[in-house]
Amino acid sequence: MKPVDIGNQDCKKILAWLDAYLSSQLTIETSTEVFRHLERCPQCVAVFRIRERIKRQLSSAVSRDDVSPELKHRVSRMIHKAGGSWIRGL
Repeated sequence: MKPVDIGNQDCKKILAWLDAYLSSQLTIETSTEVFRHLERCPQCVAVFRIRERIKRQLSSAVSRDDVSPELKHRVSRMIHKAGGSWIRGL
């Protein structure tokens, strides 16, 4: 996959919001802004699809295993605290 050129300020902003967008944690206005940007930016769409796939795979893996609610909460907090920075290396 070709690296995304995040030199564009709009792309930087959208990429910072993608994980929250996938989790429906943005306001309607911000979600609309992300959606409209994705309609016209194939590079950001590529990143979005990767993150969407990873989220789906993680959800599937977590739902298959019998994990304590405490562990689920701790992992969720760690991911949220990292702000998605761990995914940029993928």
